[in-house]
Formats: sequence, structure tokens, C-alpha cells
Amino acid sequence: MPIKTNLIGIISLQIFFLFFTNTILCQDYSYLDSLNGKFALQFQISDNFNLTNFQGTTFSGKYHFSSRDAVRLGVSIEFSDADIETNITRLDTSDINKSEDNTNRFGFMVNSQYIRYFTVNNNIALFGGVGPFISISNQTSDRTINENETELKLKSERDIFSFGADMILGVEWWFYKQMSLSAEYGITFSYWSAKDNFSDDNTKAESNISSFSVNGKHVNFGITVYF
Repeated sequence: MPIKTNLIGIISLQIFFLFFTNTILCQDYSYLDSLNGKFALQFQISDNFNLTNFQGTTFSGKYHFSSRDAVRLGVSIEFSDADIETNITRLDTSDINKSEDNTNRFGFMVNSQYIRYFTVNNNIALFGGVGPFISISNQTSDRTINENETELKLKSERDIFSFGADMILGVEWWFYKQMSLSAEYGITFSYWSAKDNFSDDNTKAESNISSFSVNGKHVNFGITVYF
């Protein structure tokens, strides 16, 4: 019950801030007015103040098309190709078993949010945002096993597709004209599906998995650089 109540409360706050911002008094326009037409790059501050990717993406950028409105885009791309060769020698015999594995993986994710700044006080702004995301990945694995002069070939493939929307709420503090610190949290609504295929010399199997989830986002603490 407390989790459900918190989710309803956060969603209500998002809707209130996004559609009724005209009722909120604004106290300071100086920094926001200077952002109109500017681009920005965002970095997440992790443990020991190391800079990492923001929102789990390889690249995260933001563009202000007005002093109080911005769009943010995150893009992540992954590619790997691995080959593994294994030789196993039995100590009690002269047999040598071999296996060769080749694994390929490709994936990308794109997320975006419309961001609205509501109030500013002492160079600290309250903002909220909402936007969609999509993620696609594919992984294939081919394995050949040679044992006792017998060859066995195994092949597996997994396709994963997910999409949904993020709702965020946070604060941003301009400690310098072109740099700011921000902290944000929110909720993610996502649909996830996976298709698995497996085959060998004698067997072929296929499975399909799908799920829908609502999860709270981890707090993102980051630094933004404006250009």
C-alpha cells in the first residue's frame, strides 16, 4: 500500500507541474533566460565523484528551445564480437576435447524527454519531464564441441525489445554561468519482450517472454555543461 500511494503521489505531482505551471510564481529569471537556444552535455557523478554516462546512455544532450523548455536525448550503442577456443585434456587418457564459441551482440537504446522548468530561486530551479524510450538488442552464439571424435553444434539467439516512458522530477543549481549540478528521480513505465531460439543436431526450441513493469528510477546526480 505505501508503494502504491507513493507512485500515485509522484504521478500527481508530475501532472500538476506539467499542466498547471502558470499558477506557480517565478522569482528569478536570470539564468533561465540566458539558456534560450543553448545546447548542453550531461554527465553523471558516481562514487568518488567520477564522471560516467547519464541515464545509462553513451551520450546525453539537451537543447533549450526557450528559456523554460528543453528537450533531452540519450543514445546508447553496444557491439561486441567474441571468439573463445577451449582445449580440455584428460589426464588419464590421451583424449583432447575442444570447443569453439563465437558470440555476437548488438544493441541500442534511445530515450528522450520534454523538460519544463517551473520555478527559480537563488539560482536553483525545479523541473519536471516526461518522454518515451526504446531499446533493441540481439545476441547470437554458435558453439562447436569436439569430443571423442564426435562433433556437436549448438546455436542460440536472443532478441530483446523494450519500450516505455519516463516521468522525472528534479532540481538544478547553476553554480557557474555555463555549468550546473542537478539531481532527479522519477518513475519508469516499461514493456519488455524477449524471444529465445536454441538448436543443436537433434533439438530445436523456441520461447517467448513478455512483461510490463512500473519501477522507481534511481536518483541521478549529474553535472551539465552549456554551450
